[in-house]
Amino acid sequence: MNSSVRVLSLFVGVATCAIAGSNPALAQTAATPPGPGVVSLGEIVVTARRSAENLQRVPVAVSVLNGQEIENRRITGAQDIQYHTPSLVVSTDALGGSTAPVFQLRGQVPTLGTDDTVVTYFGDVPVNSRAFSGGLFDLASIQVIRGPQGTLFGKNSTGGAVVFTPEKAKADAFSGFANATIGNYSLRQVTGGVNIPLIHDKLAVRLSGEIVKRNGFVRNLSGRDGADRNYGVYRASVMATPTEDLRNETEFQYFHGRQYQNPLITAAISVPLITFIDGPAIAALVQSQFNHQQQLGVRTIDYSFGKQNDDNDVYIGTNTTTYHLGGVTLKNIAGYVDMSPRVWLSQTSLNWPLVDVLQNKYYNTFSDEMQASGETDSLKWIVGGFYSKEKTKTHQEAYLFAPFLTTKTDSVDRYTSKALFAQGTYDFTKLGLEGVKFTAGLRRTWDSRKGVLNATTFLPPPPTVNPEINNRRDYANWSWTLGLDWQVNSDLLLYVASRHSYKAGGLNLVSTLEPPALQTYLPEKLTDLEIGAKTTAHIGDVVVRSNVAAYRGWYKNMQFGELANCGQVASYVVNAAQGTPKGAEFEAEAALTRNFQVGGFYNLTLGKFDKFQLIQPPGCRTIGFGQNLNGADFGNISKHTVGLNASYTVPLQAPNEAIVVSGNFYWRSKRVGSATEGTNSAIPGYSLFDARVDYNNIGGRNISMGAWVHNLGNKTYIAYRNNVLGLSGYDNQAYGDPRTYGVDIRYKF
Repeated sequence: MNSSVRVLSLFVGVATCAIAGSNPALAQTAATPPGPGVVSLGEIVVTARRSAENLQRVPVAVSVLNGQEIENRRITGAQDIQYHTPSLVVSTDALGGSTAPVFQLRGQVPTLGTDDTVVTYFGDVPVNSRAFSGGLFDLASIQVIRGPQGTLFGKNSTGGAVVFTPEKAKADAFSGFANATIGNYSLRQVTGGVNIPLIHDKLAVRLSGEIVKRNGFVRNLSGRDGADRNYGVYRASVMATPTEDLRNETEFQYFHGRQYQNPLITAAISVPLITFIDGPAIAALVQSQFNHQQQLGVRTIDYSFGKQNDDNDVYIGTNTTTYHLGGVTLKNIAGYVDMSPRVWLSQTSLNWPLVDVLQNKYYNTFSDEMQASGETDSLKWIVGGFYSKEKTKTHQEAYLFAPFLTTKTDSVDRYTSKALFAQGTYDFTKLGLEGVKFTAGLRRTWDSRKGVLNATTFLPPPPTVNPEINNRRDYANWSWTLGLDWQVNSDLLLYVASRHSYKAGGLNLVSTLEPPALQTYLPEKLTDLEIGAKTTAHIGDVVVRSNVAAYRGWYKNMQFGELANCGQVASYVVNAAQGTPKGAEFEAEAALTRNFQVGGFYNLTLGKFDKFQLIQPPGCRTIGFGQNLNGADFGNISKHTVGLNASYTVPLQAPNEAIVVSGNFYWRSKRVGSATEGTNSAIPGYSLFDARVDYNNIGGRNISMGAWVHNLGNKTYIAYRNNVLGLSGYDNQAYGDPRTYGVDIRYKF
């Protein structure tokens, strides 16, 4: 057996034995129910396998935040989620803007310009992650599913999936809520919703919305302040159940944002390189601007060359129809997404533009998934098909080293995906193996990409117009899942699983001078092995729920960004590496008393390149360092992450009246970085502490108030870094939010 697998097996074995050894209830017999006065942690329902199941009985590494936790922990944007779940990192898109979240799980981050490694879902519909730049409200849950996804979820992915499930309309009762928040930096936030039954138990509509405005925490002496909040989100949900067997759910959401970038602050410049490119006079001007920035610090800039805008409009529509036909459930999931992000991003925030980029995109996609599923005493099965069609139009203008040197490109990328899938779980109880189940799933996917690129390069003078490039690439790939799990008793699940999936290949629509070898890139593929245990322990009056998982992966054709000069300097995606991701995750929560609950997580994330070699076609010159990274660490991982949370409830006299004090601590070790640096540059670790006090159901009424603070210690920490001193002459950094605080009032009816 491979040494890495032995280490991971030992980790799970030790963790499981430690839990079982401290809790006699984890023997072969069923556990004794909690005694009087003990508060159960409650059942958590997940849909990680496309059906509603108890979290503790699903052989999948998944974390869940329910609607109440999302509200209590003030999770208002995608980046907030990472502080409450293991292995998840949410970073910034290097060109998409500070509100374009990039989801990373188990050290797997998408290369700039490629598809998402972690696919995000609005309900059951895959959507671009940019749709979740704000407005996380009125949600039933957020599920973070770790590991390759390919047989059941709508799109293939190597990292995992994050599923945002909105609250559904309910036809049983009229209800609603209204929240208002004020805070520092002139924060004003209003959120509300109403659920209206139109026909009792047959038809209902739910309307909700949120408006957020906040001044930027980066002052700009010559323009709009950066890192502000200015958006609105509006949602409508309709639920119809004309018969007991037929259910139809329709969701519509519109996001409207007009915000400004969290500016990139220049930490260092290379005067010799800038002198070589632009001459001594320009180099002296840039040096003067850099010196001025150093005097201003990291929370102030003096920038007026570009707008630094971060605008976005997102329309999402979904429709899910479910019909029960005897012992078979038929389900159709249709979705449409229309998105128009428009950004200006300065790489230095200096008024002399070393690298300033304007990028306007138009993205739309239609998807449809059909399923048939059923269940007998021993077999649970699902079969289906998936279809999606995406179109992305991009207009980009790059101002490089001087306002008069401009490259303009227009491209269209069309991506069509079709798939057939089947998965089944067989229970061996009737064959004498009580609690033992075997799962197998298989999926065949056909992908097609077509691209058109037009580029015009303006050099002083005259402008040059390059010929149009048309390209097409078709792929067909298998994905599969194999798993064995054993429900030892009602409180202990052991499982082992192996999965194989991929992330789609694509087209480099960046330069009309690119040679054929750089015009396309292949899908990257990941096979993994995961072992885990899920336990619920009753130790006296204390209830403890814990989940542990360890994994090892085999990565092939890893997509990697390469800067090359093929007559024009451009960044290309190439299949440069094979790698080995591995690690371990541990989550636990405990009800120490009826009123005192604690929880936390730890994850170890590792990854190394086994083989690494950039491509250098004839006539091209690869720029930069680290052309051979054999044996090097993945450059985008923090090896250790810890999260801790606690809440204490003080009951008062009136029904449900209480004071709740809660806090959350998060620590991340340094990011190791890689020899290629760039967006994989090393970043120091940091820790954050959030606290909150709530007075719930004041006087027994449905009104509550709360006070909260984020980043209590006002830590200044680097959230993003791009060190390209040797390539472009700068090292830039973006900083996370400073201390923010506020109060809110909530009313439910």
